[in-house]
Amino acid sequence: MQLLVVGATGGTGKQAVEQALQRGYYVTAFVRDPAKLAIKHPNLTVLTGDVLKPDTLLHAVRRQDAVFCALGSRPGQNNPVVADGTKNLITAMRQAGVRRLLVVSSLGVGTSYEEASLPSKFFIKLVLKGVIAEKEIQEQAIRQSKLDWVIARPTRLTNGPLTGKYRLGEHLPFSLFALPKISRADVAAFLLDQLDKDEYLGKAVTITGK
Repeated sequence: MQLLVVGATGGTGKQAVEQALQRGYYVTAFVRDPAKLAIKHPNLTVLTGDVLKPDTLLHAVRRQDAVFCALGSRPGQNNPVVADGTKNLITAMRQAGVRRLLVVSSLGVGTSYEEASLPSKFFIKLVLKGVIAEKEIQEQAIRQSKLDWVIARPTRLTNGPLTGKYRLGEHLPFSLFALPKISRADVAAFLLDQLDKDEYLGKAVTITGK
């Protein structure tokens, strides 16, 4: 398996790189700053590029079997990297003939907002408004891409350990005052499991810890 990880220096992206290597995959990490990725492994290739520069993306996507997209932006930033970067990634995948796309999105995108608890809705509206707006555009582009995609919408992310225990679904209700969370490790593991499964193909699923 040849896997490209875009956004490999972020928390979930690093988890994807580490776990994919542990599974015996050949991994290409696409990063803007290689110094931020301290992982060393004989099966790891680090490519420097920018998702806002399509020519660098196409070089990275070629000869891959699948792509793991963990692009993100910080609250308060007005940054098109998630939306525009994903659009560029989709174009590169089409040109290279790569079809499987695994994507980290967020609780609060699409119908998942209505199912969120009150504290989650408050945080989304107050802090993550710009982030969610970018993710909405990202998901729309993915849905229109005609690629073989799976989107994970995690609740509050933590740096906790890999547990393999989580709840997920397209419509996942929460109790009114719940403060749901899940580790980045579990999110990465779920999406990596979808590399050779079709159960959630073409679906955006909310995922949270048990």
